Parts: sequence; structure tokens; C-alpha cells
Amino acid sequence: MFNLRKSKLVVAAMLGIATLASPEPVVAQSFPDKPITFVVPWGAGGRTDIVGRMVSNVMGSILEQPIAVVNRTGGRGAVGTKSVLDGEADGYTVLVTTPGNQILAPLFNDVGFVPSDFRGIGRVASGSVIFASNMDQPFTDGASLIEYARANPGAVTYSAVKNNLPWLAAESLAEKAGIKFRHVPAGGDSEAVPMALGGHVNLVASSSYNAIASQIEGGEMRALIVFANERMEALPDTPTAIELGYAVTASPWTGIAVSKGVPEDRIEILRNALAEAMETKSILNFANSSGTTLSYLDGPGFEAQWDAEFTDFQSVVKK
Repeated sequence: MFNLRKSKLVVAAMLGIATLASPEPVVAQSFPDKPITFVVPWGAGGRTDIVGRMVSNVMGSILEQPIAVVNRTGGRGAVGTKSVLDGEADGYTVLVTTPGNQILAPLFNDVGFVPSDFRGIGRVASGSVIFASNMDQPFTDGASLIEYARANPGAVTYSAVKNNLPWLAAESLAEKAGIKFRHVPAGGDSEAVPMALGGHVNLVASSSYNAIASQIEGGEMRALIVFANERMEALPDTPTAIELGYAVTASPWTGIAVSKGVPEDRIEILRNALAEAMETKSILNFANSSGTTLSYLDGPGFEAQWDAEFTDFQSVVKK
């Protein structure tokens, strides 16, 4: 496992040797050598804020610099997100990011940035949008749902908030599978789940497992499809859309990123510090106590995920 402290000692030793061998003085450049700021584009006390503070505490210890967490809200997360781009691209200002601010905000409004304006440090936590239904539907799993929808165009209804992640997942799946769902607007999971449970719609596109856990565990509903890269631990028998042959992911993830102008060596230092942080007991203990589902993904993988989601969802929004 990469150890940042040991790495610093090795670099220092090498610089010392170089100094003895060279007539010119060698000045050691270190990063970070001053406090770092984590910008959370959402309100204090929310899931993103909690994850950001959790990670900042551990990364601050690893990097041997304090990390301050600042909440800059507004514009569906766009205000805080743009503030990171507008600052110095030096690695000292880091974005705690989610699909809401980095993907949905630029999809639906001209906010002055797109996801590719950032570099991924890594994903920290992730859930999944889930398709679920009550037990009285003419389909019993994801494959039979798609088969039924193909044979009955427009007959399958689903509840979800429009222009949000679950709605985008449903519409992206329909586009890739060549089928048609009929959307019934809802004000959130608290409204959408009862609509499906009561048979007012065939499906709910839920933003998280927690919203439907009690109904599934009680045998009132069944999960049909998860929109993640892998099956969920809580739903081991429920296939992903990818497994069914449709490359659609929709994960309410949380991670950290920086603006794309940050020097590569500083990006690597932050990436390595996050990777080390994610293996600490304090992160695991905090996640267990707060109900956070950790799902680490390295920087390049994180970038690939958000690029793919933004591209897929663009085609839906442009319809």
C-alpha cells in the first residue's frame, strides 16, 4: 500500500544526496505545505457534507496539513462547483462532488462548466438507482420487465422526480433497450414508492435502497434492476442493467475532484492520500456508524464513470 509519509522521507533523502553532488543548491518543493480547503456545494449536515468531513479528517492527517470544509450552496450545487474552477488550480481547493452538482446542473442549465473540466481524485461512496415493483406485476425480474415493455409499448408506467437521477436512469434504459416507459411525476421517494406499492404505477425508480428496504424485506416489493457497475451487497440476486445488456449506470455517488489545471504530481499526491485514507479503520468505523456505503474508485475510474453518465444522459435530455 502506498504510504505518503514514507514517500516524503525517500524524496527528502534523494534531495539531500542531490545537494551533496551538485554545486548548485537544491530547493525541495513539497505539496501540500499549507492548509487545504474542501468545498461542499451542498448544505451542512447533508450526506455530501458528512462524507466530505469524514474524508477531510483522515486525509488531513495523512497529508500533515489541516483541511477546512466550506459549504458554498446555490444553483443546484453549481455555485460551489464553479468556485473551485474560478480559484487557483494549485490543488489547495478540492471539490466534494456528486452527480447533482457535476452532472445534473450542467445538463439542465448553462452553469459555465461540464464534468470534463475536473480531474477525479476518487470516488468515496456510492449507491444505486433501483427499479422496484409490487408483487402483482406481469413481470418478475429485469429481463421479463424489458420483454413485457417491448411487447406493450408505453404500457409500463413508473414514478420518479423528473430531471433527476432516477428519471434519467429510466429514460436512458428505455432508449438503449428500444422500449418506451410512461413517466408519472412524483415529488420524491416518499411519494413515488407508495405509488408503486399501491399499484398506481408499475414501477418506482428509487434513488436509494433505503427508500424501499422495508418493503423488499417484508415481501411487499421486489427489486428488478440496479443501475450500478456491480450488484449491490443488499440485493445480491438483482442484476445490473449492464448485466442485462444495457450500459446504463445511475449512482448517487460522492467523491472528490479538482480543476483540470492542477499539476499532475499534485493530483497524484491527493489520489494516493485518498487511497490510503479509504483503508483506515476510522473511515470504516465512521461509515458503519453513519450508514454510509463506501465504494472507493480511483481517480481515472471516477472520471470514466462521470464522463459515461454525462454522455448517456445528454442524449435523453436532448430529446
